[in-house]
Amino acid sequence: MKRYLLAMLCLSLASGPVFSAQDNNQFSYISDQLTVFVHTGPTRNYRITDTVVAGSEITILQRSEDGSFSKIQYDENKTGWIETQYIQEGASLAQRLKTAESKLSELSTELEQKQANLNDQQSEKQMLESQLRRNQETTQTLQQKLDKTQSQLTALQLSETESLEKAKMDWLLRGGLLSLGSLILGYILALMPRKKKRQSEWA
Repeated sequence: MKRYLLAMLCLSLASGPVFSAQDNNQFSYISDQLTVFVHTGPTRNYRITDTVVAGSEITILQRSEDGSFSKIQYDENKTGWIETQYIQEGASLAQRLKTAESKLSELSTELEQKQANLNDQQSEKQMLESQLRRNQETTQTLQQKLDKTQSQLTALQLSETESLEKAKMDWLLRGGLLSLGSLILGYILALMPRKKKRQSEWA
């Protein structure tokens, strides 16, 4: 009799739970346990076929009527039943740690790239500043040469002006002397006695 009751009880447990479909197929995660057993049905009495490690991404397909078990899809195409208590909506600590490490690696790479760009910009800035200093020195040297050339040109112009003025004075002096000499010569010629004309015998 006892065996009969035990058999009936097992049969009722095997066929008793009623399944309800999950409203959406959003991803969930296995909570931070070492491993979770995967059963062929929605009770612990069903055969264990696999295990799912903590942090695994799963899709909930169905839930048992009492919600204690959930049918999941994992490893792309595998399905089975696990206890709902081991499922959490957010990513597990292991998954979040993995995501954080990946993000940290990306940020580190980005920081290194920005640091490299900054170093390049600083090198370029230093090169431009050096080139600017050289250009300023060259400009200063050319300005000095220009000032010197301008001074020499001014001196030449002044010398030429003085030479022209001297030449004018020389010409004026020569002209004056020539005029004076002509006047003196004319005066001398005027003072010289003139010869009287012979009177004609028959006049």
